[in-house]
Amino acid sequence: AMRLTFHGSVLILGGSSDLGRALALALCAEGAQVCCVCRDDAGCARCAQDGLPALVLADPETLPARCEALLGRPVGHLADLLHSRFEQLVALAAPGAIERWADDDIALRARCLRAVGRAMLARRFGRCVFVSSSAAQRPSPGQGWYAAAKLAGEGLYRSLGVELAGRGLSACSVRLSWLDAGRGHEFLSRHGQVARAMPAGRCLGPDEVLPGLCFLLSAEAAAINGSVVTLDGGLGALKLPEL
Repeated sequence: AMRLTFHGSVLILGGSSDLGRALALALCAEGAQVCCVCRDDAGCARCAQDGLPALVLADPETLPARCEALLGRPVGHLADLLHSRFEQLVALAAPGAIERWADDDIALRARCLRAVGRAMLARRFGRCVFVSSSAAQRPSPGQGWYAAAKLAGEGLYRSLGVELAGRGLSACSVRLSWLDAGRGHEFLSRHGQVARAMPAGRCLGPDEVLPGLCFLLSAEAAAINGSVVTLDGGLGALKLPEL
């Protein structure tokens, strides 16, 4: 099997999530050095239980330097799984909640991407992947804010790849469908009927998307730039899924 190449360490935003930790372990199996970034100490503790190095997000501008100090290697790859749990009908969201959503799901991501991108420029190499959602294409009621943040993230990563390709950086987004992990598992446990919307009649598990995510993060995938990759089990190909 082909061994994937990683030039520098891999920074995983949202690394304490179920998918984030699973991705970190899969990357470690590929020989990559990984640093998980968490919103709080509790997230870092979850990573530590899996033997994964972790940092509290805190000040985004210092992330690249803190990661390099922790691992002894500069950041060469970025996986962005960062997202809040804010979901609400568009017309019902409180003004204060909307402002927090804009800070947590758009502005914070933009600051992290700016900081990591600038650090990557010094080495003239960087590979960045934003984990988006099929909701960006077709949100369910109550997913308007979630979908809008995913679309904003896709736009940021697309622009980074377009603007800095000539200086060695590349970026893409990958849209996942319902995933039987983390809060996706929580949702599926309450709404098991949504699995019928999938062509296979079931939702994807983490093991089915991890190989694709590892490849997209690797140096071998640098030509996949400024674009969106769909990894949804065929959900987006259906005209009208029946729930």
